Amino acid sequence: MGKVYLVGAGPGDPELLTLKAMRLLKTADVVIYDRLCNPLFLHLTKRTAKLIYCGKKPYHHAMKQEKINEALVEYGKSEGEIVRLKGGDPSIFGRVREEIDCLERAKLPYEIVPGITAASGAAAYAGVTLTDRESSSHVTLSTAHRKGDHGESEQMAGFTKHGTACFYMGMENLPFIKKKLLEQAVALDLPVAIISWGSYGRQKKIVGTLSSIEQLVEQADLINPALIIAGDVVSRAPAESWFEKLPLFGKKILYITEKPFSFEKMVEFTSRGADIWFQEVGPNRDKRFDALTKKFLKENDFTDFYFENEGSEALFKTKC
Repeated sequence: MGKVYLVGAGPGDPELLTLKAMRLLKTADVVIYDRLCNPLFLHLTKRTAKLIYCGKKPYHHAMKQEKINEALVEYGKSEGEIVRLKGGDPSIFGRVREEIDCLERAKLPYEIVPGITAASGAAAYAGVTLTDRESSSHVTLSTAHRKGDHGESEQMAGFTKHGTACFYMGMENLPFIKKKLLEQAVALDLPVAIISWGSYGRQKKIVGTLSSIEQLVEQADLINPALIIAGDVVSRAPAESWFEKLPLFGKKILYITEKPFSFEKMVEFTSRGADIWFQEVGPNRDKRFDALTKKFLKENDFTDFYFENEGSEALFKTKC
């Protein structure tokens, strides 16, 4: 019998991955990972590890939750170490309770490994402090909806009164969130920030008010995954955060190499704000990543390309 680890991958910056999560990824026999995990983390796994994608997009699931539960039990009974890798923290809107229940019914051992959740990660990288002695004494984390409930009775006004509200998975629900706040006498000029892909080099931030935020989102064509932050703390944040000032912020780099992936090499770029993808090429490449790379290249554009040959320390760089 194996053991299942429900692991938080953090918001996306590789250096926000916990040491325990990194250790488990290196030793895992099976990794079941979702859409909100930085896929570069999979390069930390051993070549014999099985990688299973179970990502969820709005209205499209690669695997339904019931199938994920079944896979955890199936592999947990037959394999060694199973890592269920989740974006952010598994216990905050990560459906971890449903997965724990199925593991307990199957009498399978498990551990929960916390990670940095989007509210603290994305806010920090956008320059927003969630609490402030002058304007915010509490923070509320909400999805604005629950299973089997449309949130009609949700009392949201208290979320932002002398505090900060963080709405997860809220882009489709932005009109509803605005409507409920206004119905509960929240001011039209309440500061609101929306952060997409927080802590990645592709991070986007929009700042406005409750009255203007929908129009700003439409103009910017902002998409999920995104975090909505509402409260006076937003107005106290700088226009440009420390992360957005890094020298490579906004650069989307494709690094093509014949050498094995190096976590240290990746951090050389991400620590300076870049959004990077490593594509290993050549007959000795890790072929587990062929399909993932094809999907990533189809969904993303790049500003810079780096080429590295086996046995060479020199890089040839070009811009598109």
